[in-house]
Amino acid sequence: MNIFNRVLVILHILLLIALLIIAAVVPYTVLSRSLYAVQQAQAALQTRWPTSYVLFLAVAVLLVFFLILLLWLEIRPQTSNKVLIRNRDGTQTEVSTASLAESLRRSIDEIQDVFKVKCTVHGKRSGLDILLNLETTPEIDIPSKMQEVSQAARHLVEGKMGLKVANIKVQVKHAPYGSAKAPRPEPVTELPVQVPDSVSMEAPPAESNEPDKPS
Repeated sequence: MNIFNRVLVILHILLLIALLIIAAVVPYTVLSRSLYAVQQAQAALQTRWPTSYVLFLAVAVLLVFFLILLLWLEIRPQTSNKVLIRNRDGTQTEVSTASLAESLRRSIDEIQDVFKVKCTVHGKRSGLDILLNLETTPEIDIPSKMQEVSQAARHLVEGKMGLKVANIKVQVKHAPYGSAKAPRPEPVTELPVQVPDSVSMEAPPAESNEPDKPS
């Protein structure tokens, strides 16, 4: 939408420049043409009343709504897909909102009684707007669990990343009764294998099948 707005503004400026140049070169022709167009519109409005007035009113209303829509798209609060993190040494780091949402999802997924987490983050001037969609067990205490989730999100975003949270919205959906959260797989630790320093390659003595000789 920003590209569309820029193209529209550039076209309007170019058209206005062209009209001003033409008006400066041939002012009498421009004024006479404008006056003739106004007279023709006035005559059409009078001869075809009230049909012409209804048509004129409909076109005017459509143009007004179109201009209001363009104005709202231009002045509405812009969201950013990147947030800026200022480190203690003065350096600045840009982090995408998608990466931040994934970090929040991993952190909140570790909370007990939370099955699934879907996180959406929008960057605004006032801070981050965070939306959390959770699937939890039906037996949880919703107010305390929501407080725990909000504190975990703020601890990650404000405490560890140094960002500002403007709003956190949590939506809860209960999982079916009897559902159990799948345990996280523990990392497999391989036991060290001890290899002897030297391996004897001598074969054991072969057993003889001959009978013992009498002494």
